[in-house]
Amino acid sequence: MLRRSILVAALLPFAVLWGQSDESAQRIKAFQDDLKDQYEVKTLNLKGENLGALEAEETATRTHFKLEAREKSEDNLGRNVKASVHVNVFAFENLDDLNWAMKRWLPDFLDHSSVRPGRDVKTVPHVDPAVVVVDGTTISVLTLACSQFNLDSYREWRQRMLTYFGSANAVVVEVQGCEGPLMWTKNAPDPKDRTWKP
Repeated sequence: MLRRSILVAALLPFAVLWGQSDESAQRIKAFQDDLKDQYEVKTLNLKGENLGALEAEETATRTHFKLEAREKSEDNLGRNVKASVHVNVFAFENLDDLNWAMKRWLPDFLDHSSVRPGRDVKTVPHVDPAVVVVDGTTISVLTLACSQFNLDSYREWRQRMLTYFGSANAVVVEVQGCEGPLMWTKNAPDPKDRTWKP
């Protein structure tokens, strides 16, 4: 009986981790399935926006994919291209790991810009439009090229990210255009709270 208890206690963290990664995988699959008629999923040779310090974090699971439109359309530079977005989903083992990752990420945020928790800024040099959803133990980041930015489609992407990767308690950070503004649009942390401050 003691052996069984020890075995269960030893396997419990892996079961919880598997459950978290399974939920994350289900959300990603549902997100991709919802868009499969208009977009093709690409997983090889991906670049996208530089995510700063978040790329160096140890995570339980990490997924990066690109959704590329099946049809070409004209971008802001007058070129006929297939519009695309990059999605990165980082799942952490627990809330403490996520909080430490956020603490390290915000000073070295997208394209190595510095962001303070809960503080909006008018411009973020060199940063493309993005939607960041922090929910539970997961950070989900959607980025799109500045040359393909359109406010209406950006709002649709934001809504999709909230639908599939967010909840009522999710924290949402948006770069609402080319080089800003950066806004904490949902459940912004109190700027005085030390949890995500370096």
